[in-house]
Amino acid sequence: MKIYNFDLLAYPHVPREAPRTPVPSSYFDPAAGAENYKEHLDEMAYCEELGFEGVVFNEHHYSAYGTMPSPNLIAAALSQRTSRMRIGVLGNILPLRFHPVRVAEEYAMLDCLTGGRLIAGFVRGIPAEYVWYNVNPEESRERFEEAFQLIMTAWTQPVWSHEGKFFRLKDCAIWPRPLQQPHPPIWVAARSAESVEWCVKQRIPIAQVYQTTGQIEDTFGYYRKVARESGWEASPEAFILTRHIYVDETDKKAEQVAEPALRYFFTVYNRGFNEAVNQKAADQQRLMAALTSERSFNYFREGNRERVDFSRLSWDELLATGYVIAGSPDSVARQLLAQMRQVGADHFMGMFHIGNLSHDKVISSLNLFRKEIMRRLEL
Repeated sequence: MKIYNFDLLAYPHVPREAPRTPVPSSYFDPAAGAENYKEHLDEMAYCEELGFEGVVFNEHHYSAYGTMPSPNLIAAALSQRTSRMRIGVLGNILPLRFHPVRVAEEYAMLDCLTGGRLIAGFVRGIPAEYVWYNVNPEESRERFEEAFQLIMTAWTQPVWSHEGKFFRLKDCAIWPRPLQQPHPPIWVAARSAESVEWCVKQRIPIAQVYQTTGQIEDTFGYYRKVARESGWEASPEAFILTRHIYVDETDKKAEQVAEPALRYFFTVYNRGFNEAVNQKAADQQRLMAALTSERSFNYFREGNRERVDFSRLSWDELLATGYVIAGSPDSVARQLLAQMRQVGADHFMGMFHIGNLSHDKVISSLNLFRKEIMRRLEL
């Protein structure tokens, strides 16, 4: 089992009385934000000392939920503070990037800066972000697939041209090239049937989060089914499970520390995407319909097709669904191993910095995970 730290880099100081999205930028304290970036970078760099396989982070916009509008900048900073572990970006939101060549160039730079340690991730983004970027969500899949193909061409062809629906380029050659040849390993976050099928066709590993363990089992199971029908068997290395995780001396202590941090996380997530003042951004159902089709989630088993509002669940219910893994070392090891076996994944990404969890608690959790749990995961 390969262990990664996945960091959303939430802003930890949004007061309860703050308005819904768009939360005025005056609520962002630059000094506190700068300290937050420093603490998160320290935590991520520390993961190399602890023996983690790597660290991974993502891209979000207009929200305290994730203050990494450019995860490539975090990757560049971390490239100079580490020498062994992988650095993953999961990922650049291709449909919101008006020039995917820039993604190809920046990922190539990062691969060189890291000495060939980059994991290049691509995602389609959260529905509301299409409203804020003024991109038609109905074009999302086409934009994503064309941008991906353009990036692959740029990475693998010395001189190339591209003639597509959204991008037209003539006689181009990117500098630099990636150190890993023909390109860095690629991960994609995928849930809809169409996205899973596309990943199978490309033989790209998929990551999942914010579903029950049973739902993730269905998603990974559908990938295996499509792969089998395509003539190949998907190994556990094709699957990445992502979970909030916190380790403390006892189950009770873990609950007392982690639950308030998780409740804060729910407030910044919901304020950003489910309770937006902008009605177009708040209309998740309409936006999701534009991003998916009637068959997108038909592969789920009965009872698993509806999205779960985890923010409404009790602590015990959150543990039961698998949304969070928390407790004493024994409890965490048991929960983690059970989920990994159930979904059949080889990669685990733990979100160790939950919401506004303090830096010292994150370090304590990481230390306990390294000391008490990692040896049990060497399967």
